[in-house]
Amino acid sequence: MGEDLDKEFDRADLILSEALQRFQAEGVSQYVYAMALLEIGVVALAKLDEAEDDIIEMVRRLYAKSTGQEALPEA
Repeated sequence: MGEDLDKEFDRADLILSEALQRFQAEGVSQYVYAMALLEIGVVALAKLDEAEDDIIEMVRRLYAKSTGQEALPEA
């Protein structure tokens, strides 16, 4: 990853961290804010013309990573 992209991810992480704190402070259900953030991500990728199969694979890999499962084999 390039340095510029790393900086963008750092900025996004900070923004998301603040958003998560706000959701929790406002008492928004974890399910609701999780679905809202997932929707934002999927829609953003779709608007970048990412292929549906690629988006689904990205979600599968994120799920595997977040649950400590082995990385899924390439499709």
